[in-house]
Order: sequence, then C-alpha cells, then structure tokens
Amino acid sequence: MPVNVIMPQMGESVAEGTITRWLVHEGDRVEKEQPVVEISTDKIDTEVPSPVTGILKKILYPEGNTVPVQTVIAQIETVEGKEGEPVSPERPGVIKERETAKVVKPAEKSEEPGEGEKKYSPLVRRLAKEYAVDLEKLKGTGEGGRVTKKDVMDYVASRQGVTPAPPAEAETKILEKEICIPVSPKRKIIADRMVQSKRTAAHVTTVFEVDMTKVERCRELNKDSLKREGIHLTYLPFVTFATVRALKEHPIVNASWTDEGIVQKNYINIGIAVSLEDGLIVPVIKDADKKDLLQLAQDIQDIALRARSKKLKPEEVQGGTFTVTNYGLNGSLFGTPVILLPQVAILGVGAVVKRPVVIDDAIAIHPLMYLSLSFDHRVMDGAGADAFLRKVKDILEGWEVKVYEAKRSSPPTGYGGVW
Repeated sequence: MPVNVIMPQMGESVAEGTITRWLVHEGDRVEKEQPVVEISTDKIDTEVPSPVTGILKKILYPEGNTVPVQTVIAQIETVEGKEGEPVSPERPGVIKERETAKVVKPAEKSEEPGEGEKKYSPLVRRLAKEYAVDLEKLKGTGEGGRVTKKDVMDYVASRQGVTPAPPAEAETKILEKEICIPVSPKRKIIADRMVQSKRTAAHVTTVFEVDMTKVERCRELNKDSLKREGIHLTYLPFVTFATVRALKEHPIVNASWTDEGIVQKNYINIGIAVSLEDGLIVPVIKDADKKDLLQLAQDIQDIALRARSKKLKPEEVQGGTFTVTNYGLNGSLFGTPVILLPQVAILGVGAVVKRPVVIDDAIAIHPLMYLSLSFDHRVMDGAGADAFLRKVKDILEGWEVKVYEAKRSSPPTGYGGVW
C-alpha cells in the first residue's frame, strides 16, 4: 500500500505551501528520513523527508504549484523492512492513508485541457493575472512544456528591463532610471500579514534605555570559555532570560486577543525573529521559563542555524506566545516592530553602544541599549506595558556577574548570527 506525502501544516495561520523543488524523481528509490521535496510558506522554507524506504511512485504536483495544507503531493511505494514488515510513517510531514489528508489530484483542481489547449497551474494563472502576462506567448520549460512560475517571473523581469532602442549617437547617454523587481509569493504574504497586524492591533510603542554594564562584564568573563564549548554567549540570551522572568510577573503581556476575551497564556514560548535572505522566520523556544541562561543561548544559536539551513520542523514555528526581534544585529539603535498576531506584544532589541552617561553627578562611559516594546492597546495600557519593560530593565541592570559552566556535552556548532 502506498504511503502518502502531504503538504504539512507549517504554522497556525498557514493555509497553503508552494512546492519549490523536487529533490527526487518518479521511480527513484528513497531512504527513510531522506529529503524528497523543498517547500516554502510565509513562515518557513524547509524540506519534507520521506517517512519510509521505498520507491517514489507518483508526484502529484510539479514544482511551482501552491497547494492547501494536508493535500497529498506524492506517493511512495514502501519497501519491505528487514523483518518483512513495511516501514510506517513517523514524521509530521507525511501520513499513510490518513482520513485527515485530502487526496486532491491535479485533475480535481482544474479540468483537463481540450484539443490544442494548454494547462496552467493555479499559481501560474495567479501570477499571470497579477503581472498582466499572456501565457500563450510563453514557452514553458517544465515537464511536457508546462509553463512554470520561473518562466513567468523571468518573463516579467525581462519585460521590465526592455527599453526602446535609442539612436546610435545617443546610445551612451541613455541610462535606465527605474527597475521593477517582481515580488515573490513569500514577500507578498509577509506584506499582507504585516498590514493585517497594523489594521487589527492598536499598536503603541514604548522605549526604555538599559545600562548593560553588568551584563557586559558577565559576558566578557564567560564568552571565551563558553566559546570553546561551542556556545556563543551574545547579548540576546540575557535579554531573552530577563524577558521570560518579566512575563511571569506580568502575564497580561503573554496573552492574545479574542472576541470572547483576553486569553492569558500560563506557559511561555518565546519566538526569536531570524532574518533570512528573502524575509523573516520566527522559530519558537518552547517552555522558555524552564530554561537557564546557557540553555537559552544554546537554543537560540541552534534554531538560528537550522532556520538558515532550512532544517526547522513544522512544530518549531508554531505556538509562540511572545516574540523578541533583534534589529541591533544590524546596528539599529531602536525601532517600532510590528506585533505578530495573535500575540499582543513584541520586544525590539537595539545595538549595545558605549555612550556618555551621568552616574552620581559624574560623567562616565557605559554600554547602553534601547529596548522597545510594541503592544496592543486593546489589551493593556501604557502603565502596564511600562511596568513590564521596567522589569526587564531592572533584571539586566542588576545582573549577577558570575562564572557559568556549560552543562551540555555537544552544544551546537557554528554561530547563528542572532547577536
């Protein structure tokens, strides 16, 4: 019996995903856990692994197609295991004849083409309509001459770059003054979500300045020894630790808005915004309130590395209750981040910069940082938001300077680039 490979649910609000690349072909043998397809959503780019060892019997959707979650996209014929039993699926991205999966074949999505007609995927038709492209003029490079998403976007890019041929004598004087960059489906979805957040939540931002002197001393005391253990002790774990402790004292910040009322979460899952080449992704550290500083440092480093290598699992981008975004990585002092719905607040972390400050009527040079909290005014007022941010500030400014020892024998290698 064939095993169905489905489009997985990659986030609570994600309804569809785009097949960006098949890593194997029909008839190929695949091993269990071997990546078979790359998919993309507004939350995550990742690979879907094979649940079994077998033969890829059928690819139901070619590259470039956008399909709803839980839709069967391929089938794998299982190969008998050592004990003579077929291997069964165990990963969340794949199922075996499960009732919740929607077996929607391409023929059910659109009618078969008639004599002399061409068949286009829903994604190709949508892009063609959006960019006013006559599909009949395009020569498809896909299987059987099908027009793919890449064909459409390449045509749009080339069309935007076309200018009338100037007279020969004026050829060197003509400069192209504008260029239109096609917007990727992921960027359009991100844009829609950001606009939705600004329209829905009553955004207000408050900013506090934090003296990071004690945190800096603690970091300098420990960073070299921990680096030898593979842990990069950046400022972000300190901020995340302080944020978690403040959320425990101010649980209204760890909530969501609904028409029935404010839902206060009694668990703390911290989302860490990670910048990618073509957007942002927010992997989630579950039960962050149960972890110490070094555990948070290891987790932040690990999820950042796997986010950039497209190795995150679907459940790792779901369930966040509060988000931290670190624009200080790029040198920004402070900003006004947009709330990630249905959460009610997001903390922005600015760059740590040495500046003159008055201490006991004397001028001194201290490492200072701005923290900005964007919050939903429907849920809390400025006094509550300021009380939360003041608690974060107090924890960071009163940090105990001590030596830390790594408890993990094999910490993540590399640096996640999350400051």
